[in-house]
Amino acid sequence: MAHIHIAIFKWKESVTQAQIEDALAQVRQVADRVPGVRNIYCGKNTSRWAQGYTDGVVVIADDEQALDDYRKDEVHAKAAGIIEEMELDGIGVDFYDPT
Repeated sequence: MAHIHIAIFKWKESVTQAQIEDALAQVRQVADRVPGVRNIYCGKNTSRWAQGYTDGVVVIADDEQALDDYRKDEVHAKAAGIIEEMELDGIGVDFYDPT
């Protein structure tokens, strides 16, 4: 059983690869800070159906509370603010997998 959060991003033209990597590195740090967050994956979107969404984040958590705590974590909040300034568009998906 897992609660899963997925975020995909399109960046503003002015955003550099170094800025993207720095922001996603901050997101990765939250995995060790929040109980119940099993892992955080970040990387380039290589799908041929990407539609301009170049990078993604996947968070695997034990329950909804852990996802909520992930969002409230101060490191995540800082990274989310940076990402919001850099993104042209983003999509978030949350779901529960009972298997």
